[in-house]
Amino acid sequence: MKNIVKILIISFLSFPAMAQLMSGQIIFERREDWVKKMNKAKYLTQEEKDREEQTWKNDEIYVHKLVLTFTPNQTFYTHENQTQTSQDGTYSWRADDYIVTRDFDKNTLFEYKEMLVKNYIIKDSLQAPKWKILNEIKEVAGYICMKASTFDAIKDQEVVAWFSTDIPVSGGPEEYYGLPGMILELNIDNEAVLVTATSVVLNKDQKLPELPKKMKGKTINLKTQSELITKYRKEQEALHRFPWGIRY
Repeated sequence: MKNIVKILIISFLSFPAMAQLMSGQIIFERREDWVKKMNKAKYLTQEEKDREEQTWKNDEIYVHKLVLTFTPNQTFYTHENQTQTSQDGTYSWRADDYIVTRDFDKNTLFEYKEMLVKNYIIKDSLQAPKWKILNEIKEVAGYICMKASTFDAIKDQEVVAWFSTDIPVSGGPEEYYGLPGMILELNIDNEAVLVTATSVVLNKDQKLPELPKKMKGKTINLKTQSELITKYRKEQEALHRFPWGIRY
């Protein structure tokens, strides 16, 4: 633990200077395990879980790629390709709209996402998760990473993040950030969803993509989003249905 503390102290002291030099792109692979998702649903009976497992047994793992573009003070996260293809290449589909941007200088968040069969624009101040940094390290995409954990009370999810102080930007994939270094892996509910960096390309001249010119959807804040998710989850649980309408 002492070594971890030393690393963190050194990182905090050098964070501002190093971050000024850091820009680039990270490709993430997002793996979703349908069976593990179902088994996490406490409101489903074992019979219902077994039935769902039979339904998904031939297509248990869903894999797709997303890209995080970052500069010293901003991040932009979205699909690498809006058209998604099955692992065997037999079919393709259009991915749900999903863009997450953060401006650390202005302390602002902007998201454009499909949720509950509707599109929403989310604008708010940055509200990072409350992390607990743990005494473990491992390598992800060629970077030594430290472990941190948090709990999402709205979705009832245990989340483990692996972050690298060698990329001193406080960003990360999905809706997670706020650590003293870039998050390169997210493990949600024991790999029900696993988001892992597969490549990191540094580029001091990196520019962020522009937001789409046409974005239609109701504008809400994070509090309203949490209320919508909570209400929807309760409704689905009462019907013994998995809450497919929200991102896991």
